[in-house]
Amino acid sequence: MSDCIVFNNVSFSYPKSAKNALEDINLSVKEGEFFAVMGENTAGKTTFCRLINGIIPHLSGGRLSGSVIAGGLNTKDVSVPELSHKVGMVLDDPDAQAFTSTVFHEVAFGPENILLPRDEVKERVKFAVSAVGLDGFEDRMPATLSGGEKQRLSIAAALAMKGKIIVLDEPLCRLDPQGAQDVLSVIKKLKDEYHITVVMAAHESEKMAVHADRVCILKNGRIAACDSAEKIFDNNVLLEENGIMPFKKFKNKYRGFADFNTDNEKSNTNNRHDPVIEIKDFSFFYPNGTGIENINLSIAKNDFTAIIGNNGCGKTTLLKNITGLLRPGKGDIYIHGKNNKNLECSDISKEIGFVMQNPDTQLFTDSVFNEVAFALKNMRLPKTEIKKRTEEALEITGLKDADAFPHALNRADRIKTVIACVLAMGSKIIIFDEVDAGNDYNGNLRIMNIAGDLHSRGYTIIFVTHNMFLAEEYAHRLIKLERNGIVSDIRNS
Repeated sequence: MSDCIVFNNVSFSYPKSAKNALEDINLSVKEGEFFAVMGENTAGKTTFCRLINGIIPHLSGGRLSGSVIAGGLNTKDVSVPELSHKVGMVLDDPDAQAFTSTVFHEVAFGPENILLPRDEVKERVKFAVSAVGLDGFEDRMPATLSGGEKQRLSIAAALAMKGKIIVLDEPLCRLDPQGAQDVLSVIKKLKDEYHITVVMAAHESEKMAVHADRVCILKNGRIAACDSAEKIFDNNVLLEENGIMPFKKFKNKYRGFADFNTDNEKSNTNNRHDPVIEIKDFSFFYPNGTGIENINLSIAKNDFTAIIGNNGCGKTTLLKNITGLLRPGKGDIYIHGKNNKNLECSDISKEIGFVMQNPDTQLFTDSVFNEVAFALKNMRLPKTEIKKRTEEALEITGLKDADAFPHALNRADRIKTVIACVLAMGSKIIIFDEVDAGNDYNGNLRIMNIAGDLHSRGYTIIFVTHNMFLAEEYAHRLIKLERNGIVSDIRNS
């Protein structure tokens, strides 16, 4: 098979950066190959992907030397719209790609812009929507979809262009195990039947070991290794050195959703003493009719609970109701015996710290110290108390540079900054909403080790995740949620 992507002596640095994001990259990707790009966050994976469809350098600026050939075109010499006929791109943040009013129009946008006949546009939309499992969603607004559904919509939009190359930048990070497997099955079909070349940046060792033909590991912008998936994942030392979870480690621990069946006893966990959160006959529905119902749950003091469930089952909705960002439509939620319907969000935030999926939505000041101190200043605490609480929170989370600009930190440290913020408020219950999504292996371990340390100090920890390795490695209790209630609630021994 011929090469359809070629990197020739490629180095690239972003504007105002003295350091190369990628340096001396020489490799080729064969037509019809599934080529995985792995490595720690900041290793250069996203830069690698964006070079293939011309986002770099045409939209990013910066200094590019060498050449990238994609589908026979030199990406330096061809515009991004022209390259879109050859290369479909799925970004790591689906919200950055969705901008039309319905799922149908989102998927149709690309084909319409290349002036395809209406019947051809409809046919492509039908194919792409069905391929990613969004049948029946055509009239839904993208904003009403769950994070995983949005990601599948982005993939459908790329598939609708029917180029021979599709580049995906961590497309699985927001998907539940079944959703991720569905997407990979679709990609395998496209690769096998239509000889589409797939380049995917990913952290998921267990999936890349099974699906990728070759794996390229990047380290500080350079190629650390590039070989068959079999050889890469047989070298645990190489994987550990480059911040990638060894496949064998995962394989030995993983059980999967199938093991959390509906026959498990619930009473032994729901009737424990000293509850800090009690949810009784709770239901919540959005205006479009989606929501969750029939939730009865008790969280005991010092529980370490993982909540799992498919995309769209209501995990984040439940968390937002607990923290007061949404209010129950039916039923009651009690925090330390107080009904949260009678509490302001500011009161709840002193009891429960909420670390959201995207840390950037919670960071807005000019330094880590000021970020952690911000809410304390609003509470008009004495300066000595603010300094004491802030420094204690920074010490617990291991943040060394209090003067750092939060948005310049790596993802794990941005999450740690948010954790420090909620710790400084005095919250003894900490909720993590899929903070592992998009994080590398070492980053996830750092975050979860903080959670484990807090648990050992008496904190109550609740975290939502699709990462079954983390759930089984850290949680003492595993809850599986569906739209119509809790279907499994077991202790993890």
